[in-house]
Amino acid sequence: MLESFIEKTGALMRIAAACSLCCMVLLTGADVIGRALQSPLFGTEELVAFFAAITLGFSLPYAHRAKSHIAVEIFISSLGRRTRAAIQLVVNGVNFALFSVLAWRLFDYAASMRASGVLSMNLELPEYMVVALVGLGVATFAAMLVCDVLQFSKGGD
Repeated sequence: MLESFIEKTGALMRIAAACSLCCMVLLTGADVIGRALQSPLFGTEELVAFFAAITLGFSLPYAHRAKSHIAVEIFISSLGRRTRAAIQLVVNGVNFALFSVLAWRLFDYAASMRASGVLSMNLELPEYMVVALVGLGVATFAAMLVCDVLQFSKGGD
């Protein structure tokens, strides 16, 4: 049940990442056209940076599930099936630890930014929301890693 929730959350994040990427493209295109007409859009750099961060954070779970991330397989592919599975288990465990700490620190940083009232320079938007959204993407990715480790411990690959 928890795995199903995590998968659905990852699917929603994939859609949000795609929308964020489209917003980046449209906003950048509108700014380029505006600059050609001597009327650039104010705050485009900030918004594109926010959308880029959201795209990155929300695409992590999908990239993991689709196995579209970079993996070093030249050496590992020559090993036996059980050895490869053991290496994958260790890698997923270490990645879980790393990304869990990263998610925790992102949420902590977002709380700190909220408490101090940090706003973006031009548009004065609260930056903590973007940091928290990236933290949510990283936390979902870490949860997927736990599901993979648990599935492996039950005997699945």
